[in-house]
Amino acid sequence: MSAPTKPAAEAQRDPTEALAEKLFVEMAGRVYSVIGGEKPQPKMLAQLAFRLAQVFQQANTELNPTAIAARAAKDKAAVNLDSMQIDFGAAGKRE
Repeated sequence: MSAPTKPAAEAQRDPTEALAEKLFVEMAGRVYSVIGGEKPQPKMLAQLAFRLAQVFQQANTELNPTAIAARAAKDKAAVNLDSMQIDFGAAGKRE
């Protein structure tokens, strides 16, 4: 018997793309299910979905307390090499 194989890990998706896809599917379902009237081209709905997703992501990072805290924690954890002074001259000297 062979050991069960683990499914391959899915590639990380862009969160804006995932949100835009959900918005597109929802909008397309609502727009194209209505009988009669002029319907927009699917490409136009996709463009609108991406714009809405981008604006939502931007507003989320500015207004959502959880996202603000996560961004602050990420900024604190980041190392700023511009403020560090490293003396490489001493590293090459032998005693």
